[in-house]
Amino acid sequence: MKKVIALILAVMMLCCVFAACGSEPAPSTPPADSGTATPPPADTTPDAPPADTGDEPADLGDPVSLTLGHLFPTTDYRGAAYEYIATRCAELSDGNITITTFPSQTLTTSQDALKSVASGVADMGVGALSFNVSEVPDLAPVDVTGIYDPAYFAEVNEAVTPALDAILATQNQKLLLNPDESNMIFYLNDKNAKEIHAPSDLSGLRLRDHGLWIGKSITAMGASPMTVMPADLTVALERGTVDGGYTGWGFSQTYRCHEVAPNITYTELAKSCFSPLTINLDVWNGMSAGQQAIMLQAVEEAEAMINEGIIESYAKFEQEVADLGGSIYIMTTEENQAFVDACAPLIDQVREACGDLGNALIDAFLAAPSNYR
Repeated sequence: MKKVIALILAVMMLCCVFAACGSEPAPSTPPADSGTATPPPADTTPDAPPADTGDEPADLGDPVSLTLGHLFPTTDYRGAAYEYIATRCAELSDGNITITTFPSQTLTTSQDALKSVASGVADMGVGALSFNVSEVPDLAPVDVTGIYDPAYFAEVNEAVTPALDAILATQNQKLLLNPDESNMIFYLNDKNAKEIHAPSDLSGLRLRDHGLWIGKSITAMGASPMTVMPADLTVALERGTVDGGYTGWGFSQTYRCHEVAPNITYTELAKSCFSPLTINLDVWNGMSAGQQAIMLQAVEEAEAMINEGIIESYAKFEQEVADLGGSIYIMTTEENQAFVDACAPLIDQVREACGDLGNALIDAFLAAPSNYR
């Protein structure tokens, strides 16, 4: 009897196995050809972690702590952008990248920024390239008036970045950002108040320069260049030690030159104030690919801030000049052309002063669009 019962139980179990093998589980999502357009829930998308898992960001490698010295106050649109880069890198990296900023030349001066980054005194820095052409002659082309048309600054920037980056690599650093430093202006004190329409209008004037080839450009225009440190400039303008200057309007606004020299002539001549953000090349190469990508994203966002900030800042500058009883005259295309023509011989001179990298930079400038060539 026991054998019969065991045989019956075995037969029943075998039937259950066959029944299970003959069934299929219901699909969790509609098959591709079912005609439904209902997508799967967001948290089941392949490669996307569920929203509530709290997963950490991808491994970025060892944390890095960097210093960034720049010449602008934090109230300046460029200074605000560099502060943003530090904040944004920390946010995007979840604290893996820390950047301590030193505004207003508190870590390194504009004149020494390139050397400071090269030596590692600062990991990142911003300074005017015009102060460094004696040590790095290949940088000289950025200061030649008329070598490019600022109306096409974005196109010029794109064209010259590879050449400029190659030059900076010889100084142990990488170019991260070359911001728009504002159009060039002539600014004159009240003793010499007038509009500038032609190079002859500059005859006999002493204009503040900010570098070797800026001075050569001023001379080619018919004026006399003078070197005056920014901290001393407003006093020199008041006393008449210098009659005015030739620089970007952003410089005049930052250093309050227009308060004592509110007679402005606005030009479309090449900006001579290239002040790029660079990073020490050893520091850059020591960062992980993920850290580099985060920094480049923060820089790209900061550049957009600068492009917006310069519009707001110029509107404020215009109002300040008007409130001071000054004026802004905007030169015509023909008037700008006369200054470009006056400085054109400097291009051949700067070619002779440069090496191969500097000449590649000149070629890049000249290949960019221009209304004056």
